[in-house]
Amino acid sequence: MKTKVNLILFSGNGGDGWVSFRKEKFVPRGGPDGGDGGDGGDVILKPSKEIWDLRYFEENQILSAGDGGDGGKSKKNGKKGEDLIINIPCNTEINFNNKKEFITNNEFLLIKGGEGGRGNRTFKNSINQEPLLAEAGDKGQEIKIELIIKDLPEVVIFGLSNSGKSYLLNKITNANTKEADYLFTTNTPIIADLVNDIERVKVAEIPDFINFNKAIEHKSFLIEAKVLIIIIDDNENPLKTYKTIIKKIDDVISDFCEIVLILNKVKKKINNEFITYLDPKNIFYIENKKFNFEILKNLIIKLGKRNTKKIREAEEQVFIHQPQIIKDPSKQNFTFSGTIVQVFDKKLIRVAKGSNLSKPEAQLQFHNLLNKSGYLKAFKDAGVSKGSTIRFDDVEMEFK
Repeated sequence: MKTKVNLILFSGNGGDGWVSFRKEKFVPRGGPDGGDGGDGGDVILKPSKEIWDLRYFEENQILSAGDGGDGGKSKKNGKKGEDLIINIPCNTEINFNNKKEFITNNEFLLIKGGEGGRGNRTFKNSINQEPLLAEAGDKGQEIKIELIIKDLPEVVIFGLSNSGKSYLLNKITNANTKEADYLFTTNTPIIADLVNDIERVKVAEIPDFINFNKAIEHKSFLIEAKVLIIIIDDNENPLKTYKTIIKKIDDVISDFCEIVLILNKVKKKINNEFITYLDPKNIFYIENKKFNFEILKNLIIKLGKRNTKKIREAEEQVFIHQPQIIKDPSKQNFTFSGTIVQVFDKKLIRVAKGSNLSKPEAQLQFHNLLNKSGYLKAFKDAGVSKGSTIRFDDVEMEFK
């Protein structure tokens, strides 16, 4: 079972706006009809009660939303990019941008897709009736996040290797796990539902980590457990085995965790040895196939629901995430060095990249846009001379 994963996510790029003119017979004044590009797909996190772990992301750690489609002629707008919807378990901790948040049951928008570029018809005005300008689509965003499952099973079954953990899980839940008489049958945590007529709890069987000293790998299960079922098989000294297990996990389990002891094929005469450590009502002996597992199941559900307090403060938080809004830089945002002017105005860059500035008419219209937005005056005030190169990202033009 995967309880923690790091992901790199990309929202979609916006589609480019289109430059075209309506040309039809008997329509002498068709005018510009270039459509807008579609917005890029968003990245959305969607909690689901049907998902328990993050195993899907073991081989899918870089994910992208779809790009928006380009605009077209006849005022056809590009299609919006497909959203990236990431299904995650409910009550998942999400770390991103140096923040730690807790997501409960509501889906939310993590990052928005890039805005689609405007087609040339949106540049038409009383002065410019035949606009040759359009916008390139805005780039999508990138974000790195860490997901950590917090809603782990209420009940955990633990014991040394070959003690009967899988057998017990199969008897009290809907699981159908492999059982065998050799060591280390359980290699990874297994989760199943324990259900009676009224309630439902999740039960996890975790591997024997004591012999391998890998407690850290399954520590989260023990921290969140409301009920810990320790199963001990017949051996020379069951009490010694119990003490060994408790010594390993005592500093991990919470004060709210109830311990239930299952003595598998162990004689009842040793009962008095455990009374010092456990409530006698929480001690069960599985001696034969006549054992009534319904009594055990009802006790486990009762204890699991009674110990409702979680070992985390985050669950009580309500998180309303607002996606990051990237504002355009202020007007006249540029640098000037030697004969090179680098413009950082996002809107102008998109128009420069979305238009064919090799055409003199398009250059003139873009020149007018620079003038209207105050850049020509700002260039002159900064000492930019004629013949200097004006750069809009990877688009260059000569200052005249």
